[in-house]
Amino acid sequence: MSQQELRGSTRIAIIDDEKFKAYNNLTTYGYNIKELPDITSLDQVVGFDIILCDLMGVGQNFDSSIGGASIIREIKENYPTKFVIAYSGARGNSAEANAAKRYADEFIKKDEEITKWVEKLDRAIEFSSDPYQRWLVTRQGLIDHEVDIRRIVELESAYVEAIKNHDQDFSKVKKMLETIDIGGNAKGIVQSLIASAIYSIIFAS
Repeated sequence: MSQQELRGSTRIAIIDDEKFKAYNNLTTYGYNIKELPDITSLDQVVGFDIILCDLMGVGQNFDSSIGGASIIREIKENYPTKFVIAYSGARGNSAEANAAKRYADEFIKKDEEITKWVEKLDRAIEFSSDPYQRWLVTRQGLIDHEVDIRRIVELESAYVEAIKNHDQDFSKVKKMLETIDIGGNAKGIVQSLIASAIYSIIFAS
């Protein structure tokens, strides 16, 4: 699949209370972008693999003291395989920026040149379309939630089998999630991984 096709097939969310100035340019490059003024629930970003998040004027429903960084923190803790890019027009050493840099996968200035935005987004798409890299992040998330290593190995085996067999339903993984005893947060991490629309791209390539 070409880079242009990947751009159009990967769902990207932008969380910004203002009109995103680079929107028109980036859609011209072929990116599939939806703008969200702010979010009240993480459910609103479940369907996206890449999330761009402004740091100012958003996050009012989470921790307003650090703005968008609070959204980024929640996304990465609950859905670690989602690639999150923080951006801001404020100075890079603000409280919001410093907090965001601890959680986000990338950071970029809001007024950066379009070529820099394209580089960041293409790098994010490269990660999102790599099932191996996505599993490594998932596995670390399960380890952080203290899931028994034997359960992690079982899930990994089922995931690899699904990738090899192009099983977009991840039937064995889903069945395993119904029977094994892992915490709700850990289960949510795996469910987020296999619910991604990116596999339709991976399996078609």
